[in-house]
Amino acid sequence: MKKIFVDYEKCVACKACETACAMENHPSHSLFGLLGDKKTQVNVRVLAVEHEAFPVSCRHCEPAWCMDACPSGAISRDSETGAVILNPDMCKACAMCAMVCPFDAISFKETHRARYGRDVAYKCDLCNDRVKNNELPACVAACHSGALSFREHDQLRRDQAVKNLRVYLLGEEKLPKNFELYRELRRKEFAQRSGEK
Repeated sequence: MKKIFVDYEKCVACKACETACAMENHPSHSLFGLLGDKKTQVNVRVLAVEHEAFPVSCRHCEPAWCMDACPSGAISRDSETGAVILNPDMCKACAMCAMVCPFDAISFKETHRARYGRDVAYKCDLCNDRVKNNELPACVAACHSGALSFREHDQLRRDQAVKNLRVYLLGEEKLPKNFELYRELRRKEFAQRSGEK
């Protein structure tokens, strides 16, 4: 199964992934359509931890604790893509799924997919329709810095092992200069804000 992986060292907190996710989940699929719309659904959030940024969304765990905890059966796994899917029509908004999710990836509000005019759970569905059409998830396609990738888990582990061996044998691998510059600016900005408080 392919999953979305994050290289937080490459994340520049541009939030293009958030915008792409909002557009993908909005009925208009346009930026102007979602502006000011309180029902806009954003399944990925870029969080800041000190001077680092990290995009957070559903990890489509195996086993999926949210699916096991859901008493109404609103959460299931797509057999073709392996994505953990939430059906808002069956959701009772009991928040059991959110309580057991270790990634804080499930939120509640009235979205365009909620038919009964009430708050329901919503989460990343791995852009399931896009993946079935051999497209990348919207957030991955929008990521300009390469912080998000959509890959097979086993292939990623093999690539990481080769990279680690290369670094061990040939010396430390460095990030491109523009990433280092941006990270240094974020460190300074964070230090300045921390000093003011």
